[in-house]
Amino acid sequence: MGRSSVFTFQYIAIDTEAGVTPEEFETFVRGEGVHLPLYPGWRWTLLRGLRGERTGQYLMLYEIDSAEQRDRYVTARGEQTEQARLFWAQHPEAEAVLARWRRLGTFGELPTLFTDYRLLADNPRSTVTPGPRYRDRPGEEPVARVVGIHNLALRAGVTEEMFDRFIAENHHRIDDYPDWRFHVLKGERGNRLDQYVMMMEIASLDALDVFYPEPDIATGEAAEFASAHRDTKQMYEEWKQLASFSGSPQIYTDYLAVAENPA
Repeated sequence: MGRSSVFTFQYIAIDTEAGVTPEEFETFVRGEGVHLPLYPGWRWTLLRGLRGERTGQYLMLYEIDSAEQRDRYVTARGEQTEQARLFWAQHPEAEAVLARWRRLGTFGELPTLFTDYRLLADNPRSTVTPGPRYRDRPGEEPVARVVGIHNLALRAGVTEEMFDRFIAENHHRIDDYPDWRFHVLKGERGNRLDQYVMMMEIASLDALDVFYPEPDIATGEAAEFASAHRDTKQMYEEWKQLASFSGSPQIYTDYLAVAENPA
């Protein structure tokens, strides 16, 4: 993930009225969906809600090398560009797979709800390094990262410029829990336009449970970490004077990665 990376969240749903089960959908995506052709510079991960607002529901997390690479294929309204239509015309074999996907649930295309984000800040010192968010291949270490999406809102009288400047000038003070990595994202466009989110990428369920085995209930390890990283805690207190923070009472969902394209 580079500093110019942008993200798109596509809010996916399966057709439960037709009897589609999560197991059926995930098996299809891992077996067939991940082999769909991908725009250059794009990757996606399918996430299933673990806890929070969208427990049991799905999100397609797209990570794209740059806004220019995103805009080459998708307009601000979420519609395909001429270059995107040419791309799919060059891959006619994909249509049968897309048709099977659409019989099971929605795909990352209109009228699916979506938000495009740009990266304001993350933690390059984190032990969570760029790599697959999901992997299940013979002979390789399995990977299933947790991705927390925590919505943020500015306080009355606080402008976007004030908050953006605070993040730019202070994000270096944040030390993440081991095997956690924060990203502050700012919504830019979409038919569901969220203002800001804190996206937490966590190496595994075990790494989540060390500090938060239950929603919003911190462990002793979390308290010890906070005591040892007082400037991080102080930065969070300054943050809360400008905007809400991650976790309750704000809307959030912690997701588990269940499939990823082999980009």
